[in-house]
Amino acid sequence: MMKTLIKRRPSFPIGTEFLSLWQIERILYCHDRFECYLINKNKEITVGVVIRCNDEAEYEQYHQVHLSWWALQEKDQLTILEDGMKMSNEMHLFLAVVSCEKNIVLDDLLLNQRQAESLMLDLTAKCRMALSRELYPIVDAGAVVVLKINDHYAAIPLFVLSTQNLDKKYEEECVKSIAEFIYYLATGVTINEFLLKADTKKQEIPSASHWNKDIDKHFSALLNSCFDKTDPKKITSLSMLESQLRMDSEDLRIHDNSGRLKSPDNAGPESTHGLEKVAGMSELKMLLKEEVIGPIRNPEPFKRYGIPIPNGILLYGPPGCGKTYIARQLAEELGWYFKEVKGSDIGNIYIHGTVLAIRDLFVEAEEHAPAMIFIDEFEGLVPKRSGLSGHQQHTSAEVNEFLVNLNECASKGIFIMAATNEPNKIDDAVRRPGRLDKMIYVGTPDPEARIELLRMYLSHRPIDNINFHNFAELLEGYSCSDIQNITNEAARFALKEKKPINSEHLSEAIRRNPSSLSLEILSMYKDFHQRGI
Repeated sequence: MMKTLIKRRPSFPIGTEFLSLWQIERILYCHDRFECYLINKNKEITVGVVIRCNDEAEYEQYHQVHLSWWALQEKDQLTILEDGMKMSNEMHLFLAVVSCEKNIVLDDLLLNQRQAESLMLDLTAKCRMALSRELYPIVDAGAVVVLKINDHYAAIPLFVLSTQNLDKKYEEECVKSIAEFIYYLATGVTINEFLLKADTKKQEIPSASHWNKDIDKHFSALLNSCFDKTDPKKITSLSMLESQLRMDSEDLRIHDNSGRLKSPDNAGPESTHGLEKVAGMSELKMLLKEEVIGPIRNPEPFKRYGIPIPNGILLYGPPGCGKTYIARQLAEELGWYFKEVKGSDIGNIYIHGTVLAIRDLFVEAEEHAPAMIFIDEFEGLVPKRSGLSGHQQHTSAEVNEFLVNLNECASKGIFIMAATNEPNKIDDAVRRPGRLDKMIYVGTPDPEARIELLRMYLSHRPIDNINFHNFAELLEGYSCSDIQNITNEAARFALKEKKPINSEHLSEAIRRNPSSLSLEILSMYKDFHQRGI
């Protein structure tokens, strides 16, 4: 939803040739050093970006920052077609042509609540991604491309400022900007314009529901809590905003006459895809999107800077914490051919049988490339060769075979993801950088994940009023499997009493079922340091 926002004279008038025969059709954004144009070539919808730089060094900085930023976006959403430099009045202009796959929203349609929430979640995730890389995104009308994919809305901030040592004030400004942007798209009214007309003694901003009947008062209050300085519940961080958005979305569920939760049409597993199905773990999901999905889907910018495409990732951590599930959802996100095996599945009783099985596994993946191989119980396939006894020496040949195939897999369009509960048993050579590029610890669910897991496991059962935040605190140190077991136990207690599941049932289930992960189990992972994050 590219809106026109012009606060100074643009560098290029309408009709001007832009880079290689592209032509400017409309000026969308012109403020400070940034400009954005709607351009056209062969009726393909594209966006022209201009960043005014004071000198060549500043040009190089913005050039590198923005190409890296755009390369992180979903390939089916945004593609860099061309970029270059132009001099104008002693200014170095960084020019780029960005393709938005013909689903850019150019109309003035107001968003309904479901669309606004979806867009706000997506924009929040994008801003978290930017800040994690020490980039400060600009969220403003015209500086954000809004895309419509089926009935789902996604957002891409076109401009990011490279800022060192970001502190909390930048994140709070991001939250405020996102809320103001969504308020504008849902109401057609800019907050700044309203404040200029408001009584200087009391500048109250009407709720979004005042302008749009499709927005309820609860979501309106959420927006206001992002930019109202007087609100005691003011949201000041992106994680707070994302958590509140997801919680409010869940709270839209209503009970039917039987007491069973009934979800609206836009809720449920079918409304999410890939990594979005993973409860909580926002930092891990962001890392996978940046460091795995980005370079795999759009490798050219990474090759340009000499950054290799990753061979694979090792997920390690205590059992029952979602490593296998994360791998499956990453495969769904990529949309590649997916082969899942266990280390013990590949083993063969005949000498050299396992070597041939490993070779066949990679041959099959290469035939279906691009492909992802997920190996669970990884320690069973590549044990430490130094600890092998005489009758196990043939296992060294199996580890060697795996290493040979691993070294070349990225060039063949094969990505390896492995998972283990016992990283100390894996051969050191396998964990060397350049083979499995990243080692990522997947621990017990974070508070956000515990809330989502409770909601998910109870979503299709009769429940009473339950404060999920309180129980999420009580379940610190529990694995995903433990939490599922707690909800099952609570359901059994409720069934005996023929009542909806309530707080007492959950409390009793927690009392009877301590976490399966002792301090001894968790402490064994302290010697293994995450790599590449």
